[in-house]
Amino acid sequence: MGGFVLIRSYDPLELIQLKFPHEKELFFVLVNPPEFEAPTKKMRAALPQQITMSHHVWNCSQAGALVAAVLQGDLSVLGKALSSDKIVEPRRAPLIPGMEGVKKAAMEAGAL
Repeated sequence: MGGFVLIRSYDPLELIQLKFPHEKELFFVLVNPPEFEAPTKKMRAALPQQITMSHHVWNCSQAGALVAAVLQGDLSVLGKALSSDKIVEPRRAPLIPGMEGVKKAAMEAGAL
């Protein structure tokens, strides 16, 4: 489908295409450390078995903000929503060599 697609359901599969304003330019950069593997079992094991209600509510609000930012073309809110995870990233980032430094440098250079 291209662009931004929200998966509302896997069973049955239901996709919702989000219309990002055409006048906005947005580029994505992927950084992959050499010789790094992220086995699903290892990455899942890093996640907490239970999460607090406040962290769940926070992450859900960021998901909503992400959708709103895409629809409105609000790059500032998009960046905040993408970088505000309180559940997954704090646990997995230490397992990815250089992630914190790369993220910091990217944001200092203007990345969202």
